[in-house]
Amino acid sequence: MGEAGSKRSRRPSRRWVVPPGLRYMDEPFDGFAVVDELRNSLGLLLWQSLRDVDLWSATEPEEHPLLFAAGAAERRRVELASVPEARAVQSPLLAIARLLEGGPAHPSELTETCLAVSRWAISTGYRRTALAFGEAAAVVSPHDAEAAYWVGYLSRRAAEYRRAETWYRRTIGLARRNDDWKSYGMAYCGWANLLIQRGDYAGARDKLMVALRAARRHGLWNIKPLALHDLCCIAIRNGNAEEVTSFARKAFRAYGRRHPRVVALAHDVAFFWMLQGYFAPALRVFRAVAAHVEDRPHRLLALSSVARAAGGVGDRFTYNEAWADTWQLIDSSEDTEKVAEALVNLAHGAAGIGDRDRANIAAGQALTVALQRKEPEQRDAAESILNALRRAEPVGPVRRSMSTAPGVAAEALSSELAEVLSTATLEV
Repeated sequence: MGEAGSKRSRRPSRRWVVPPGLRYMDEPFDGFAVVDELRNSLGLLLWQSLRDVDLWSATEPEEHPLLFAAGAAERRRVELASVPEARAVQSPLLAIARLLEGGPAHPSELTETCLAVSRWAISTGYRRTALAFGEAAAVVSPHDAEAAYWVGYLSRRAAEYRRAETWYRRTIGLARRNDDWKSYGMAYCGWANLLIQRGDYAGARDKLMVALRAARRHGLWNIKPLALHDLCCIAIRNGNAEEVTSFARKAFRAYGRRHPRVVALAHDVAFFWMLQGYFAPALRVFRAVAAHVEDRPHRLLALSSVARAAGGVGDRFTYNEAWADTWQLIDSSEDTEKVAEALVNLAHGAAGIGDRDRANIAAGQALTVALQRKEPEQRDAAESILNALRRAEPVGPVRRSMSTAPGVAAEALSSELAEVLSTATLEV
């Protein structure tokens, strides 16, 4: 027994298998997405920088000094200075330009530089450019779980679900190998969100429970509220009022009053009350949420939710304003993230005020976008609205009295959330 135990103690620890992440393979040439998306001088500079990084990462270190022609770095700096649009991302592009001098470069620093460009690109709506530089970062540092997670996250937001799943799986393998439990938890939360988008709530719940256990075991207090929040979202979709309230309050306590994600939690809880027919308290929260949200996808949801709740209470003036604001935001970009969901909201709101023409327009366009993005939940919602309109049946829940027990609970919770949003100074 002692000898067997001794042998077990000498057994090497398990080395976790790390699957590859799926990369773009169907472009006319490497980096095509960048020049196709921007189509200007800045796009050309970004493409050149991306190709420099790809070439550097594919070359042995001893060959780096021989990669680029003499004077290439100085020419790049001159080009950067001549393009005004490059100022917002000049610092990381200058850092990449230093590769052209052939000097040493640390992979972790180059990875962070590529991630900086990627974050800038996603914040300005250049989704494909963000993904290209995110992938470059993951290639430069192939053992970096955080970089792999970022590719999965961007792929999910672009509705490239198969690709996103491969990168989440890779993140999990790298994170277990490196004891990077934050990336491990984030990957499971991201994977769960992917499954939610595809309508697989049971699978998403399983992934979130893994993330929650990891958060408790490793003290990941930044992961815990995210997992609880997403569990709340699943309960909302399943119509489980008891779980919605339980997970919402747990997530709120885990976030704290100043956390920026409290805004999203407030929106999700208000959305549940709206689905139950309690439009007035939901409208109060949505208005408070809209005052805090600036990034395009979530602002689309906030404005369209105002429209839907306003339609539910028969407030035509507020609905018309929110309809116009939502469409203006949709038309301002080719990015379709959250567009189908926003259009479903507009269709519900239009039906609420009796405007069947606008309901048909919004639901028809929602169906088109949902099919393009492979979002079954929004596809089914749009089809349900269109079918109800054809049969001249009611669309959505009937307005319910606030004097009922659930109505009183909705009023109390919405007042608490609206007060938090109006008085708290949220951290950025």
